[in-house]
Amino acid sequence: MSFMKKLGDAFNKAGEKAGEFADFASDKASTMATQTKYKMEQQKLRGKIPTLYKELGEKIYLAMKDDLGHDVLTATVADYTKQIDEVNAEIVELDKKIEEVAQGVDEVVEVEEQVVETTEAAVEAAQAPVEAVEAVQANVVEEVQSTTVASGEVPSQVAQETTMNSENN
Repeated sequence: MSFMKKLGDAFNKAGEKAGEFADFASDKASTMATQTKYKMEQQKLRGKIPTLYKELGEKIYLAMKDDLGHDVLTATVADYTKQIDEVNAEIVELDKKIEEVAQGVDEVVEVEEQVVETTEAAVEAAQAPVEAVEAVQANVVEEVQSTTVASGEVPSQVAQETTMNSENN
């Protein structure tokens, strides 16, 4: 396999992995947004509980004060107990959803790490040939300079022409 083919393959692979990484980053951002949404819903629900307790206390107080009887008091307590239990159940459901989303994020992070490792390896593989070409170019410039000094030409002018030629190639 030729040097240029290997270099091209390395860059193609790096490009593919970078595309995959971008897709995964987008997915991660989406899952993080979903988690944040669920956590905000939880906070809102948690804020309802103290309000329900306060309302329950007021209802009990008024029922006792107005001597509304045991049946009214029991029904009021049962109603608020049910409401509080429902809010707590919703909070637990949101905990489960947050955990499910978090597991998805963990999977994305693992794949992202693999993509980064592969991309780094491709970049390293591509860098070695570039360094070799730079070393060869430096040697060519030195040879041209030494040759031109021997022939009496101006070294800086020849070196500039050689450098420009190598940059154009």
